[in-house]
Amino acid sequence: MIRSLSASLLVCLLAVPAFAQDISVRSGEHGSFTRLALDIPADLVWRLEQVEAERVTLHFERDGLRFDTSAVFDRIDQSRIRTLTPSAAGDALQIDLSCRCVADAFTLKGRMLVLDILPGTFAPTPQIVEAPAEEPVQRGGAMTGLLDIRVGQNPGIGPDPSGLPLLPAFMPTQREALTAPAPEPDLEPGRFEQMLAEQLATAATDGLLKPAVRDLPKAAPIPDGHAPPTGIHADPPGGAHLPGSIEATLAGRDPDDLQAHVRIGGIACVSASDLDVASWGSETTFDELIPELRSRLYGEFDRLDEEIMLAMARAYINIGFGAEARALLDLAQDRNEPVLMALAAIVDGRPDRTGVFAGQTSCDGPAALWAVVGSTTLPDSAQIDANAVLRAFEELPLQLRELLGPNLATRLAEEGQPDAARGVISRLARATGDHSDDMRFSEARISQLEGAVEDAQALLGEIAARPGPNAAEAVAASIEIATEHGSAIGTRMTDLSAAYSTELRDTDQGPDLWLANIRALAANAQYEEAFTALQENPKYPEETRAKAVTDALEILTDHAADPSFLKQTVGNPRRFDGLAKPAAALAVSGRLLQIGLPDAARAWLEFEGIDRAARETRVLKARIQLARGEPEEAEIGLIGLQGEDVLRLRAEARRMMGDFEYARNAFETLGETRRAEAAAWLAGDWAALEAQGGTLGAAAALADSSPLDFGGPPSLAIAESLAGSAEETRSTLRALLDETRLPEP
Repeated sequence: MIRSLSASLLVCLLAVPAFAQDISVRSGEHGSFTRLALDIPADLVWRLEQVEAERVTLHFERDGLRFDTSAVFDRIDQSRIRTLTPSAAGDALQIDLSCRCVADAFTLKGRMLVLDILPGTFAPTPQIVEAPAEEPVQRGGAMTGLLDIRVGQNPGIGPDPSGLPLLPAFMPTQREALTAPAPEPDLEPGRFEQMLAEQLATAATDGLLKPAVRDLPKAAPIPDGHAPPTGIHADPPGGAHLPGSIEATLAGRDPDDLQAHVRIGGIACVSASDLDVASWGSETTFDELIPELRSRLYGEFDRLDEEIMLAMARAYINIGFGAEARALLDLAQDRNEPVLMALAAIVDGRPDRTGVFAGQTSCDGPAALWAVVGSTTLPDSAQIDANAVLRAFEELPLQLRELLGPNLATRLAEEGQPDAARGVISRLARATGDHSDDMRFSEARISQLEGAVEDAQALLGEIAARPGPNAAEAVAASIEIATEHGSAIGTRMTDLSAAYSTELRDTDQGPDLWLANIRALAANAQYEEAFTALQENPKYPEETRAKAVTDALEILTDHAADPSFLKQTVGNPRRFDGLAKPAAALAVSGRLLQIGLPDAARAWLEFEGIDRAARETRVLKARIQLARGEPEEAEIGLIGLQGEDVLRLRAEARRMMGDFEYARNAFETLGETRRAEAAAWLAGDWAALEAQGGTLGAAAALADSSPLDFGGPPSLAIAESLAGSAEETRSTLRALLDETRLPEP
């Protein structure tokens, strides 16, 4: 009996295929595509087939495979992949799609099958991809340790993300990577520096590194006859030391503004399901949903129901109540909801300081919208998916479109997307059936950025002319545009700026309106009032005060009469030191020197922030020293400079020091004939003056002539010669006196 049972059990075991194996199916979102990864045996042959627009099938040469798909939708939504269905025989996996997509597959390191679902148009003919005979070319080098530094075409720190298919790709999508031409083997030094600095900043942001700026050790001297190193420690072209430049890049980032950190690799776009704001409320959110949720917020023993709290916070965000949403989220201090906190700040008109949406302006989902509207500035290399932004904007509830639309349009225009900005305004106008002042103000900003100054000024004038929430801001913006372009500022706009500056002085708009009022006063030649107002508000931010001082001084220097100019710049110039920008201080110094006040000009040249080694500063200082009778100091200060203006100053310095020969040659080189003649006269170079001709040439010939030799007793011929010579001498002297006569007062 036992022997019979053992035989039966052996038969059952032999009936199971020897190669039966579990295959785990994992998933990951990569922004522009969705990726599936299957761990397969090294010798398993597969085939990808797409014969329908919404169905892809993976065929395998074996049957009896068991596919574990239980965790696939834990990490991805169903926007691209609807279902995964293993075949009954276990030799295929059917993927049903929910988008207009195509499939691409490849084998990674021989043991992982990677399937990418990418946006694309399905061709009507069957699409079949056979398993490649060899492993495809990888996008980076071999796997490295966590502390290794990778250089070459995919630089960075730690393992190469191309070896981890479920991480967001550092390079473009797999389809693009396989079809793109191979890059040059050596990465441009400047590009390597930028990419490595950005990844270091990302690592520091994620808490993996803490950047510390320190003095780098000096490089050891290179022995004679040895070539300099060519590795990562060699100096790049231009003399900038690579590690030092990286540390400077890290030190220049604002640690409190995570939007300024460029994210590369390891950070995916926030999914659309986490940003489905429209589903968080309805038309009765404020009247019914929020009161109902509030009644259930605390349960037995006054215990906070966190799920109700999250639902209520989302409802507040849906209607634009960001402060209330943040207050709710703060109740559960042990729970971290960075996405909701970022959204709550943005709907309140504040930037995303958490960095949740940093680097996501190129996402093809709603994250692109929140990344744009939640930023103050973007890196120069940032790409914006304008179509994704507009799609996401259309899907927002109407109250959020009204709240975010004008600011979103302005930010798009500021980042070089004027067409998308106007698209936001037109969509909002159609949805609301109105063209509000907020929209007009945003349109004015768009026109200003496009260079249509007159259109911008006309729109701002309309907004400022009538009471409204944007009137004061329109006044400040109009005056700012006029100041930048040197346009006139009307009396009405000046009066409005004074009234708003007083009325709103203790609000957030106070500094900007104070600045606008000073600009308007200076532009209307009310210099006394403008500079008096500069001293009355030292409590405003230093940046605003610096702008006010600089703009007022520039307007004063360019347009004021000498008495008004001197009254504000000579009496107590130190009151502007530390506030006036270097360009404004140099302009004031130059005009003071032109008026004939070199001592006053020198005082402005010593202001804080002026680069003493700059060419413009050195030339102006030499001019001041010449005006003060210090030619030796002037010539020393010009050492190393070139140019006609420098040669002219050197010639004047040499003339003042008595080197008339050098001065004559220099003025001749510059083509300044009269000054060259004057220098030759002072140098006694009669031959050079005779060659020039003219009155000075005749006088030089007279001075260089020899006395008459009578050669014997006086005669009538000698007398006639003396008379003629005397007449010629008198004529030459008379012409010389007439030519050098001073003008009558």
